[in-house]
Formats: sequence, structure tokens, C-alpha cells
Amino acid sequence: MHERRPRLSRSVAALAVAIALLVAAETGFHQWRAWNVGPVQRGLRTASARGCFACHGPGGVTGLPDAGAGIGGVPPFSREEVRSSARDEAEIREWVLDGAPRRVREEAATAEGPAPLLRMPAWRGVLSDREVSDLVAYVKAVSDFALPPEGPIDEGRRAALERGCLSCHGPQGRGNAPNPGSLKGYIPSWDGADFPELAKDEAEVREWILDGSPRRLRENPLAMFFLRRQVLKMPGYRGRLSDDEVARLLDYIRWLRRG
Repeated sequence: MHERRPRLSRSVAALAVAIALLVAAETGFHQWRAWNVGPVQRGLRTASARGCFACHGPGGVTGLPDAGAGIGGVPPFSREEVRSSARDEAEIREWVLDGAPRRVREEAATAEGPAPLLRMPAWRGVLSDREVSDLVAYVKAVSDFALPPEGPIDEGRRAALERGCLSCHGPQGRGNAPNPGSLKGYIPSWDGADFPELAKDEAEVREWILDGSPRRLRENPLAMFFLRRQVLKMPGYRGRLSDDEVARLLDYIRWLRRG
């Protein structure tokens, strides 16, 4: 009787340790999967969680037209609207933190007539520094606030837009849209920290574009398990893109990764 109790205690302790290890492993796996989700995707999530899209529209791209009677309107995160409201990145940050940049608030203080009913809320003291930076990154990306110089790099951006690449890879190729069944659960961004894991060099980036995946991964059984299982699969553009278009896409991705 006395011998069974120590054995039972040891079994319970072993089971508790095993459960703790399983929980730690699962937690670590989820943290590893989310580790390289970039600021643009995090900004999208923050904007959704904080109610920004209730006024700025789904994804922030539709806005809310002025209904008249002094109600006021809400601009979308379009290039024209954002650049007319914010002179630089610092002013986008002021819109988030204070509801408007100091310049705009000072102009409003001397304006005639009643203030519009709809006003941007101030998030200073509510959002963390990282959340603010992520929101700024999202607004800049979705509005094309900063574009590459005219020439081959911008031609690559336009090719990515026209060929539908940004529908999956997100605004400017900086997003991490969910991709169920994939190894990390999302579509990698072109400027992400884990991009080199998927494309070791420019030749492999070219293989992704032309064949939908590089030979290195196609020859890896574990990699192929996830590539086959994931819901959204990279299409191969061989025969659909000219050599010049592929070169321009590579120029654009290289520019993104330089930051």
C-alpha cells in the first residue's frame, strides 16, 4: 500500500511535467509563427481591433463621405487624402496620437463656424509606442505615402500591382495576410525578416516568380508538405511575364528590402 503511493505520486508528477512541456512547446510554436509578422500587418490588426475601420471603412480605403449639416467626413487612407492631411510621417503619427497635427489644430482654432461633429480620437496614452508605429506603417503602406523613384523600381511596383501580387502580399508587398495550412500561417512579406529563409538569393526569388517555388524547397519533403497543404499557393508566372517584367519585379523587391 505504501509502495503504491510513491509510484502514484511519481506518475502524477511525470504527467504534470509532460503537460507543462506540451503547453510550453505549443506556446513557443505560436510565438515563433508570429515572430516575423511585420509592422504593416500588425498595424492592420491594431486598426481593426481599435475600431479605426468603423469610420475609415474596411481596410481604411473607403472613408466616410460628409453627410452635410456640419457632421463632417472621414477620409480614406488614399495617397491623395493622406498626403493632403499629413506633410510627413511625423504628422501621420500626430494624427494618431493627438487627433490632428499641431498645425491643423492651430488652423482649426481660428476657423469660423462650428467644428464638425465627427472628430478623430486621440490615442496618446492609450496605444503603446509599438502600436502607434505599426499604425503609421500601415497607413503609409496602404496609401502609397512613400513611393520608389520613377524608373525601373517603380515599374516593378506597378507590375506587382497589375499582376495581382499585392492582393496576396499586401500593400506595397509589405503585408502578412493569413494563409491557413502554411508553415507560419501567413503569406510572407517581401521586406520581412524571414524572407531569406524562403529565398536564399535573387536566383531563388526568380524561381518563386516563375515556378511558384524554388527547386530547393520542392526537393525538401517537409517543405513540400506545407506548400501542398497551404490554402493560398504561389502561382508560377513562367510564360506569363516577360524577362523585363521579372527583372523589374526583382528591382522593386530589392528596393523594399533595403528599407
